[in-house]
Formats: sequence, structure tokens, C-alpha cells
Amino acid sequence: MSRDKFFITTPIYYTNGIPHIGHSYSSLIADIIARYQKITWKKVKFCTWVDENSQKAVLKAEEQGMEIMPYLDIMAEKHKAVWDWLKIEYTDFIRTTESRHHKLVREVLQKSWDNGDIYEWVYEWMYCVWCEAFKKDDDLIDKNGKRVCPDHLTDPQKLKEKNYFFRLSKYQDFLLDYYKSNPEFVVPQDRFNEVIAFVERWLDDFSISRETNKFWIHLPFDEEQVAYVWYDALFNYVTVCEYPGVEKETPGIKWWPADLHVVWKDIIRFHAIYWPAMLKSAWYELPKQILTTWFFTVNWQKISKTIGNVIDPVEFTQKYSKDLLTLYILSSFNIWQDGDFDEKQAILTYNSKLANNLWNLVNRVVVLSLKLQDESWKLYWKVDGFLTEDNLMLIDEDLWSFLKWKPSILDYLEIFQKNINAYDLKACLDITFSFLDKINKFTDIKEPWKLIKESEEDTRGVLYTIAEWLRIVWLALYPFFPEKMSEMFVKLGLENYKERLENGELEKMLVEFPKFEIKEKWENLFSRIEI
Repeated sequence: MSRDKFFITTPIYYTNGIPHIGHSYSSLIADIIARYQKITWKKVKFCTWVDENSQKAVLKAEEQGMEIMPYLDIMAEKHKAVWDWLKIEYTDFIRTTESRHHKLVREVLQKSWDNGDIYEWVYEWMYCVWCEAFKKDDDLIDKNGKRVCPDHLTDPQKLKEKNYFFRLSKYQDFLLDYYKSNPEFVVPQDRFNEVIAFVERWLDDFSISRETNKFWIHLPFDEEQVAYVWYDALFNYVTVCEYPGVEKETPGIKWWPADLHVVWKDIIRFHAIYWPAMLKSAWYELPKQILTTWFFTVNWQKISKTIGNVIDPVEFTQKYSKDLLTLYILSSFNIWQDGDFDEKQAILTYNSKLANNLWNLVNRVVVLSLKLQDESWKLYWKVDGFLTEDNLMLIDEDLWSFLKWKPSILDYLEIFQKNINAYDLKACLDITFSFLDKINKFTDIKEPWKLIKESEEDTRGVLYTIAEWLRIVWLALYPFFPEKMSEMFVKLGLENYKERLENGELEKMLVEFPKFEIKEKWENLFSRIEI
């Protein structure tokens, strides 16, 4: 049976600085979603990139006294090094300076020109180099007597140039009809409502070229002009499908359109308004869905390389762990809400949920299993089949009572899968640790440390039940913490679990009824961190 495909993308990161904690947030979200799709029998293409054809990259190279391409080569490797350190399992990494991308951009520009969607005009506007965007006065804020960009607190430049413009206004009705026919095109809904309201008011045509920089991609119909950053960069999403690289590419699969773009809230207009119109003009299908993430702040100020308040994800995970970073930024804030990054709170969250809750339960099963006299390292259950309400009701009154607590094992899986398919990763973690709380409560009721003195057989059944529920939790958490979950599978004698998950067998594995083998006491996989 052939697999369905799933194509997911991160934002196209600017190359002028090393990725910070905000960038890692988006990449971790995309990585978790991609891993989940893979273990549920999907063929996954997961792309990340650097946007190199930008004015800010040229300025950074000049600041360091370097030629532009050697500077970009160094920065691309630094970006890849961050994602590789965080074990972001992308399948494609593309740079906008690659020849395959230049080829495609010139093709789509020609298509839009032939379609009558591009025209020449002389204009005078304000331009923020760091946003790579033109600004109107009502886009700016007052600071020290000046009108500045609210994100970068810099004074926009006034530019007067002859440029080519894209007829975005032509596509107003098309966009509104598309939104109506695709009510989940942008997630969350309130951000989609803002996009719709913006389009309903009026759409201005926008500049797609510059005449002052010769480094970028030249227009096929006017070699004196180069493609403006948004028209250039966004088609990177298509380049990796139309002209795939040789590494990790799967022949014979038509990847475009993207199933999911993960983007920041400040670029949603470009992705939900400009991008669909540009694709339509060039006769491409539109992406299926766009997930909008919010920002982390430090002292309630947006993280920005320009301001200088960045947190290095590599340094942070070297100091603590990737597990702590993943847990904190995905369990403490909804994807569609801003959050202020707090290092102390990150440690407290990790200690509470992974070190105390999850690991305490695992340790109880391991220690007590090793105390059983008969085949001390094996746990099994006499009743065949999955732990359902029917067979548990016949086996143990406390187990049957447990199923009435919310969430039970059956509720847990249903709610978890519903939320992860809706990309609500915080809800997935919330329901998981709530379920673990219930298992800990069940363990306290059964008191297997006392029961073992009375009946090893009954103790074995209780420990098996707890281990089975833990197995289900670990399968669910695998996309979030693949290394630690894989290690725990092995320590329970489930040695081929990682390979099977990577082969897309999650659904089959959820309904199995394995035997567990605990041969020795484990080292602590989630040690408490002292503040």
C-alpha cells in the first residue's frame, strides 16, 4: 500500500544572523508535526531554508568586510549547524542563491508578466530594511520624536525608484472566494479573520523589484531590475518540488502543494494574501493550510537580533537539554499566543512534568519489577487483546474505576490524536501529563510496593497495566522526545520500536499487547535540575 504524502515547511529564515530561540520554536513545531505524520504512515517532505537575496544580508557582509557569497556560505552552514544540533529532521535545506531557485523565479515572473499581472511604476515610499517591507505611516509608532518600525525600532528609509508592481488588487475577489471555500486555510481562526478583514477593505498592488541592488535575481523582462525579496523568497517553497535536490528526495512523488506552512504572525499577510495571488498568477495550486505562530518575548520585548536580546538555542540546550527546551516552549504557551521566556520557569516545568511526574512513574515500575521473584524481569498479562473497558472490568475493580476518570486510556488517545491533527501541541502535552497524573493516582491506590508482599501475581498484573499505559504515552510523545522515548522502549525490551515507528506503524503498535522485559535498574533519564 502506497503512503499519502505530507509536505511541511518552516519560515524562510533570514541569513543575516544565527537562529535564536524564536526560530527554533517554529522549527521544533514543524519537526514534531513532520515526525507525527511520518509515524502515521505518511511520506514526509520537510523543508527549511535561508533567505539570502536580501538587503540586510548585503549590509551584514559589508559590515564584516566580506564579499557577499563567502559570507552567505558561512551563514548557511551556521544555520544548518543549529538545526542539526537540535536534531531537526528536515529532508531539504535550500538557499535562495541556488541556481535551481533562480531558474524557477525567472520562470514564474515571466508567467505573471505574460498574464498581465506585472506593470512598471515610479513610487516614493518608506522602507524598513530589517522587515524587508514597505511601510505606511500608520504601520509605524512614535519613539523619541521619530516614526519607527514597531518591531525593530528603526527609522524606515524613504525610497523613490522605478519598479515593477504586481496587480494584487486584481485578485481581491478570488482571495475572498478562496477563503470562503477553505475556512481552515489559516490557523488560528482569529488570525484568519484579520486576514479576511484586511482583504475586504482594499488591496494595494505591491512592488516586486528593485533597481538599486544587482546581487539578486534579475527580471527576465528587464535585466536592469532584480526581484524584490518576497516575490523571490516565497517561491522557494515551490523550487524544492519543481527542482528537487539530490539528497533525500523521493522520486515519483508530486509534492506541491504544501500541506502546511508554519509561519510567524508578522508574515501571515505575505503568506495568506500575497502568496496565494502570486501562485494563482503563475498557475500553481495554493497551499492547503497555514499555521500561524506567535512570538516569544524577553522582558516583554520581541526577540530581535537588531535589538540584541536573543537567546541562543544551542547554548541553552547545552546548558540544560533539548527535552527541557521542547517541553517548556510547547507546553507553557499556545502556538497562537505570545509568551515571555523565563529560564527559571522552564526548569520548574521540566522538573514537574518530566523528572517528577513521568520519571517517578517509570522508576516505580522498574524498581518493583526487579523485586519480583519469578521471572523477575518479565511483565505480562493473562488476558489477550488490548486493554479495553470490557476485559478490564472483568479483571480488576480499580482498573474499571480508573476508566471512569477523565482522561482514561481510551479518551486520552482520542483527544491526543484530535489535537495533534489540529496542530495544538500544547493541548497534546496537557492531556498527556494529565493522564500521567491519573496513572500516578491509580498507582497510589493499588500500592504495589505493599501488594508485592501479599501476591506477586497480582503485583505483576498491576505493574503490567502501568507499563502498558506508559507504553501508550511514550508512543504518543515520540514526535516530541524521540531520543528518550526510543531509549525507554529498548529498556522495556521493545527493541525494534524506533524502526517500526519510523516505518509508519504507529496505529498498529497502539493496539498491540507486548511482553515487557526489565533486566536491570535504569539510570535516570530525566534528572531534576537544581535552580
